[in-house]
Amino acid sequence: MNISAEIAPFYFGVPEKELFGCLHMPEADSSLNCGVVVCQPFGHEYVNSHRALRQLAVRLADAGFPVLRFDYHGCGDSRGETTEGSIPEWISNISQVIFELQQRAKVSKVCLLGLRLGATLAMLNARTWDGVASLVLWDPILNGRTHLKGLTALQAEMLRFRPKSGRVQRAQYPVDIFGFPMSEALCRSIGEIDLLQNPQKVPKHVLLVETQPSEGSRQLRTNLQSTGATVHHECMEAAHLWLPTADGSLLVPGRVLQLITSWLVEWHA
Repeated sequence: MNISAEIAPFYFGVPEKELFGCLHMPEADSSLNCGVVVCQPFGHEYVNSHRALRQLAVRLADAGFPVLRFDYHGCGDSRGETTEGSIPEWISNISQVIFELQQRAKVSKVCLLGLRLGATLAMLNARTWDGVASLVLWDPILNGRTHLKGLTALQAEMLRFRPKSGRVQRAQYPVDIFGFPMSEALCRSIGEIDLLQNPQKVPKHVLLVETQPSEGSRQLRTNLQSTGATVHHECMEAAHLWLPTADGSLLVPGRVLQLITSWLVEWHA
């Protein structure tokens, strides 16, 4: 695979809330009039999936798509503290990124591509942004309360194998998952997420990729199709790259990356 010639990191937005982005541009002029915004997960899932999403951006740029990866407000290299983040603001961040990509890459159409919570945020944004031409949902979080319960259970399981300090410490925040503090407001806004209620307008073309099938998967597809969208569903056996690994390695599910790239080329070439 040829590596894209231009990968440009930069900051954008208002000074006190600047977002960090990384733009992957095709090596040569492309006939594709569509860019891709990569909506990343949150917390340790962001860290564990970083390598795979970067490689996916490279593949897409090699296929002719301008691709913009970014960090939400209070996350990664963007301005702000982690505890300042909220679901409404992160959805708004995606709109900022869409506009930024259109201006920098001179494309009129945009695909939102998200993993886990990033996929959920992408879908919530697409309901309000008419310029989104397609949507890629990779193992989206369907229910926020269930997701929070899973995070706290995973944290408890991991702590079982760590030495006890002997001191009882009062947590500063309601939830602290693998060193990522989550404020009460963030927990509340995540807990309110339910993608299976009140289906609304989404882009005409949707790819749903599941490596961890959920109970609400069929209902989600039905809801999406009820809006008039064409939904391509793929259930694949692949590593759950957002989970911690025993040796700390970062996984890259090549088959999933190839599926997403091929699907986008098919719809936008």
